[in-house]
Amino acid sequence: MTYILLIILTLSSANQETKDFVFRISYSNKEECLDASKKLDFSNKYNEKEMKTKSVCIPWDAVQI
Repeated sequence: MTYILLIILTLSSANQETKDFVFRISYSNKEECLDASKKLDFSNKYNEKEMKTKSVCIPWDAVQI
């Protein structure tokens, strides 16, 4: 079964609206997808700006585009 690594990158600032960016990467099996999701963490703060990531593996047939 094919799995999708769903990555949500959220950028926020005290002066601006929060923005979300969504990325999807296809994997041929669940183990590879889960391994990749554990390696993703770009969360950090820069002055008054913040960047957060969230990743989750989901089966391909559960993806709604």
